[in-house]
Amino acid sequence: MAVKVVAGFIEKDGKVLVVKRPAKKKRGGLWEFPGGKVENGESLQEALKRELKEELGVETWVGEVLAKTTYVYPEEEIELYLLLAKIKDEVCLLEPSEVRWVELKELENLTLCPADKVLLEKLTLVKNKK
Repeated sequence: MAVKVVAGFIEKDGKVLVVKRPAKKKRGGLWEFPGGKVENGESLQEALKRELKEELGVETWVGEVLAKTTYVYPEEEIELYLLLAKIKDEVCLLEPSEVRWVELKELENLTLCPADKVLLEKLTLVKNKK
């Protein structure tokens, strides 16, 4: 059964927030949209609010699902949801090894986690249709 994971698409001043995974974690050193695993009984929105508070120390408004993908890593299958989010505070570096605000077009130059790369491709397709 796939592990449900949420990620936030947080935009500010034309830039998107991405975080670098800690070296000691799976896929360490790769960039991703901030978020984490959904716990039992949590909605996607509740999970993202909790994860962003734990990882970045921010209060968050969470909106709709922008994109979804299922990705199979060697050790697990994940169902990854990218949700629109807005943060109310300045970001603190609690868990990620680095945070960065980048333009959407710059994201393709970062080494993203494979599942996040798929989400970015889906998101780009949706944005290009508008």
